[in-house]
Amino acid sequence: MAEQLARIFGTEEDRVNCPFYFKIGACRNGDQCNRLHNRPTMSQTLLLSHMYPNTPESLALANDEPWDDDMYDRAQQHLEAFYVEVFLELANYGEIEDLVVVDNLCDHMIGNVYVKYYHEEDAERALMKLTGRFYSGKLIQAEYTTVSDFREARCRAFHETRCNRGAYCNFMHIKHIPRAIKRRVVREMYDDHPEYLGQTSGGGRRKEKEKEKEKEREREKEKAREKEKEREREKAAKEKARQKEKDREKERAKEKAKEKAQEKAREKAKEEKRKPAKAEQKKRAASSSSSSSSSSESS
Repeated sequence: MAEQLARIFGTEEDRVNCPFYFKIGACRNGDQCNRLHNRPTMSQTLLLSHMYPNTPESLALANDEPWDDDMYDRAQQHLEAFYVEVFLELANYGEIEDLVVVDNLCDHMIGNVYVKYYHEEDAERALMKLTGRFYSGKLIQAEYTTVSDFREARCRAFHETRCNRGAYCNFMHIKHIPRAIKRRVVREMYDDHPEYLGQTSGGGRRKEKEKEKEKEREREKEKAREKEKEREREKAAKEKARQKEKDREKERAKEKAKEKAQEKAREKAKEEKRKPAKAEQKKRAASSSSSSSSSSESS
């Protein structure tokens, strides 16, 4: 029972805990949700609700409205400037593992920013320092969140092809930040705070590389599992096709046997019909031979 509860915790099968709050740290139903929102007392990740001030250009892009290159450039420049400024400010409280800004437009997700630290103590320090601060004229609403893996929280359709729900999807549509920008802010973080390099085994960069390698290994394992499943599905499909062919062969054999039996029955019936005629012919032949014999004797 415990294993079953652990398996379904935070999934659609869980009828007690809200899966959306568990995965993305926000729920469209808010406090009116009929499932539990388990707010963590400690976490490596903070949610900064509605912190990113979307520009008209970014709203139009997120909503799939017509756009041109100039509009896209303005929106991207604003996003990158925000990302650099906020990353370096939040890095003052601890070593940052990742920072994401979402592109969703639904009320409970619009402008949400997530920052993940390597250490819970750093996240706790950031939460304390951010409480009561303002950004762009709005009070920063910082809180711990259950999100620990942004890959699980993001919308796969949006990042791989195209999301049919658009900007009002309930999973994260993460805004694109070029790798060059990410590498630059990480380098500046370690330049400004060289003490972070000694906090983890081999330093933060080595840990980040190890995590990337681990993620790559997990992806390779996932691909191998998918290939194995595909082979199993193909094998099952072939076996099913073979079984169907065998069943068809059996049906054809039955039909042939039935046709042969019917043919024999017809032949037998014809033979039975011919028997009385043959008997009659024999009688006539016998009577005619008797008559001939009698005539010969009389003569």
